[in-house]
Amino acid sequence: MVRTALFSETDFIDAAMALVAEGGPNAATMQAIARRVGAPTGSIYHRFDSRAAVLGIAWNTAYASFVDALAPLLRRGRPCEAALAILPWSRENGHRARFLLLNEPVALFEDNPPPEPQRARLEELESGFDEAFQACVVACGDGTADEERVARAKFLIFDAPIAILRPHLSRGAPPPPYVERMITELHAGMPIAASPAHSFPMNRADR
Repeated sequence: MVRTALFSETDFIDAAMALVAEGGPNAATMQAIARRVGAPTGSIYHRFDSRAAVLGIAWNTAYASFVDALAPLLRRGRPCEAALAILPWSRENGHRARFLLLNEPVALFEDNPPPEPQRARLEELESGFDEAFQACVVACGDGTADEERVARAKFLIFDAPIAILRPHLSRGAPPPPYVERMITELHAGMPIAASPAHSFPMNRADR
């Protein structure tokens, strides 16, 4: 008779995300992850070679979920809706959102990089996300996606909304209604398809 494993890989991945979300990267030791699951420490090493492997899979799992929420809207040329989609994704994903949006890979992997399969998967996700941003710029503009417009899109859809959301994530609090208004107003005032000719005028001292 085959024994059923008491603890799955997903159990350990979720525990790693929760520990980082609550206490930062250093909180997710192998022992702490196993303890969070209620498993003996040895059982985690049966599934993962290292802490970097656990965190690498955790990061890619959270990042893939985030990309899946935004990329379809980006490809359809709906930048404001893509930015606003971060809010329900964050509410629905709890510690996964705090793990992903309050941390950077450089902090998670400062001691050891993730194994090659996780690095390759991360590069694949980042490449797909970049392509979605470029598709959004093309759909919203004149069919081109120059460096400035892509940078503008990433700021409006990714960087700025996350900066607005981050203080509430840090407290583990749901974002208040004005966060949605701020994101919407930001997009109304700074469309991603704006060309240099339509940028804010320079001060006289800059001319």
